[in-house]
Amino acid sequence: MTARICGEWRFCDYITTLNPVENKSLVPTSYGPRPGGRDAVAPISKARAAVLARLRAIDGTLSVEQLALQTGQHANTAREHLEALVEDGYATKAAAPKEGRGRPAWLYRPAPAPAGPVGYAALAAALAQHLATHSENPTAEGEAAGRAWARAMPPASPRINGDEPKASGAKRDGAKLSAAGAKATRSRVATALEQAGFGVQKNRDATELTLTVCPIVEAARENPDVVCAVHLGLVKELMAGSGLPEENVALLPFAGPGICTLHMPSIAPAKDAAANAAKIEAGPAAP
Repeated sequence: MTARICGEWRFCDYITTLNPVENKSLVPTSYGPRPGGRDAVAPISKARAAVLARLRAIDGTLSVEQLALQTGQHANTAREHLEALVEDGYATKAAAPKEGRGRPAWLYRPAPAPAGPVGYAALAAALAQHLATHSENPTAEGEAAGRAWARAMPPASPRINGDEPKASGAKRDGAKLSAAGAKATRSRVATALEQAGFGVQKNRDATELTLTVCPIVEAARENPDVVCAVHLGLVKELMAGSGLPEENVALLPFAGPGICTLHMPSIAPAKDAAANAAKIEAGPAAP
């Protein structure tokens, strides 16, 4: 279907195309971002979140000594971070097999993700299902909901190089937007997505955002048309008034293991549109 539509610690002159997964049973569970944070856990610092990211990146366990060696931290600092992650529910620990005399070392691993939607993620799944079932145009209503989400978020920081923000909908000519101003807008969108619960990695110019965490990925698997339209509406509204044309944002859901991909506009409209059209036409990577 083609339609107009996008760590925890920190969530274009293009064509607007949603490339939903038509047969949901064919989407590998490893494809798309991982779920967002669980309910009832404490916020953590950037340093501690970096330790958690390292835990999640390994296939296995990590000891205090291994973490200290990998990060250059003192063993006491590494132990403090790991123990705090366990206390806050982000990690678990178990004693290593006993070898020789002395106490065995503790081995740490990230806490398993919940089996299904929890908290507001479950509500999002229910609302998406309701729209998909009862709305005459669920994609359009999903996009409208995403725009409302963006308007409810705190205002973005001022623009750089004299590019002052305008009211939502007061778009300017993209040709007059400086490259620095365009990059600043894209970077602010990435930051806003992080604040909304997404995990975001961006390339140097922030023209491509890789979404590694999605707060409502379970809902997206069940109703990609609706939920991805919500995400696109969120991004469009975050860009409103920047001078970058929202109609050329392109989202590729479940683009590969662990990610969705969001293509953002530069200040070269025709080139952007052609590039995004090719990427959407190619579709997600093969399982």
